Amino acid sequence: MKYDAVIAGAGPGGATAAAFMAEAGLRVLLVDKARFPRDKVCGDAISGKSVDVLRQLGLTRPLIDAGAQDAWGITFGAPSGEAASIPFTRDLDRAVPPTFVCRRDVFDQVVLDRALAAGAELWDGTAVAGLLRDGDRITGVRLTAPGDAPKSSNRRLESPLVIGADGAYSAVVRGLGLPQLAPRYYAAAVRAYYEGVTGFEDRPFMEIHFVDEALPGYFWIFPLGGGRANVGVGMLSHALKRSGKRLKALLDVCVRHERFAGRFAHARRVGPVKGWGLPLGSRPRPMAGAGWLLLGDAASLIDPFTGEGIGNAMVGGREAARWAAAATAQNDYSAAFLEGFERDMLGYLRSELRLSHAMQRLTGWTALLDFVVRRAARSPEVADALSCMFDDEAQRRRLLSPLFYLRLLRPA
Repeated sequence: MKYDAVIAGAGPGGATAAAFMAEAGLRVLLVDKARFPRDKVCGDAISGKSVDVLRQLGLTRPLIDAGAQDAWGITFGAPSGEAASIPFTRDLDRAVPPTFVCRRDVFDQVVLDRALAAGAELWDGTAVAGLLRDGDRITGVRLTAPGDAPKSSNRRLESPLVIGADGAYSAVVRGLGLPQLAPRYYAAAVRAYYEGVTGFEDRPFMEIHFVDEALPGYFWIFPLGGGRANVGVGMLSHALKRSGKRLKALLDVCVRHERFAGRFAHARRVGPVKGWGLPLGSRPRPMAGAGWLLLGDAASLIDPFTGEGIGNAMVGGREAARWAAAATAQNDYSAAFLEGFERDMLGYLRSELRLSHAMQRLTGWTALLDFVVRRAARSPEVADALSCMFDDEAQRRRLLSPLFYLRLLRPA
């Protein structure tokens, strides 16, 4: 069998790449060690950047029909208890909400179905065991089907392009021999689902709360509709280790905190508390080389401030498809050519990631967090700027303007 590309990982980044590539006429194989539909431990926030790509794929209506919860803004809670509730849009009649919250078993299947409908092929329950090489060039993958007899489960599959979209613990990254991230650029988080949470508006907002006990990190409550919520807490790995805190215990502390206890008084947790690692975009990995590309978490592109990674993964998938089509047309899979993908992605994301890294560092300064949230609560300009952290691609560009900082620091 001949494929123009093999994509490891059928999550949002890989499935987005496969959908665009298949529509461009490329023969694409998605492989994933999980069986779909499957859950993915995540905050479940679908940012405006993701919604932009969903529109291009024609997926906003299928996502709504699948039961995704619309989200219309973000509430930031300061350590002092003061909160700033910031709408993403003042157009409340728009057909498509600015953001969503959606369980990953639902969301990922919607995007994957779109890739399959476009003509991509899926081998789920199949893991990448290693990479094939011709000198410095990657020429394919070795695959295993867990549970099969060893002779029948091992398979070599050649392809001129291998795309690693297989998450924080990427088998493609291991096969490439790329260095693992230092704890300074890595975060850990836990999340649980709750029923019976109160305090949401008819047009609910996502919530990020900076609680003294969870600093430097944050506690989140993301609405899923009907009193259900994705509730979690995250912190930089090196800070977590230094503090000696345990995230599962910290989640209970936050849920019982005096600021939130009333909202969880009649709530119950549904299912276990689950944790995962987040390779942050404070220092992205190399994203391209001879015969290979990396997307999303595998490329360490999670937003350092918000912890959201789906948007950058989907944008990366869209751009990877463009470069894959060009490589196929020119029969050029060299590092010199494919590194253009990395230049494009860094040109698009570098300033955003640097800004998010700087804002992440605010979480270590209680007084500064109080100041920023207080300013956002009183200044529409600052509130609008902060809302861009979760907004669409064009709006996030406003955060790169020096005027943002002048407005933030200007006396009220």
